[in-house]
Amino acid sequence: MKKLFLVFMLLTPLTYGDRSEIVVSPTYVTQKKENGSKVGKYALGSGVKVSKEEIASFGDGSNTVIGAGIGVSYNSLKVKGNGVKSDSGNLVSVPLYLIFGIGTNNGIYTKISAGLAVRNGSVKWTDNSGGFGEIKARPLTGYAAFGIGVRKDRFSIGVSASTSTKAKRTYSSPTKHYRDNIMLSGAAISLDFGYALKYE
Repeated sequence: MKKLFLVFMLLTPLTYGDRSEIVVSPTYVTQKKENGSKVGKYALGSGVKVSKEEIASFGDGSNTVIGAGIGVSYNSLKVKGNGVKSDSGNLVSVPLYLIFGIGTNNGIYTKISAGLAVRNGSVKWTDNSGGFGEIKARPLTGYAAFGIGVRKDRFSIGVSASTSTKAKRTYSSPTKHYRDNIMLSGAAISLDFGYALKYE
């Protein structure tokens, strides 16, 4: 991960080229009602992400692009289950990532993003067994996403899926105690609406 961060720092100055874009991404996550002794995997709810991305063609006349991005996202957190009473928590993430893809200003684009995310957030719950639990996001995790869409001059629209969040889960009741690491739900699906501050 240290190497990936170093690559990000080295390549960022090179990406101020063909397109500089602000992307707003409403994120939809399906929250399931959980049953059983271990709940919380589906605590991550819907939210929104705003990011700034810079891409440049990989060589003159090439349709292949390389770039970098930084964003901030907000998601709700709430545990749902039979006999569960949950607080309303939230998750704030700041991803830093490299971008590899195809397509610049007009036509269909695809992109793969990979990097790191700084995260902060937690949610607590109680249950009818007298138990108390908490989920807390790990402060630094990997980040990956895949997107596809269409660009026309300054505007773009697309859809993307990103990996979910690693978190620590703790639980204590009169009869049971455990602590483990979990992934919050599956991939988060986003609609991506972009506006280019600069394009060539």
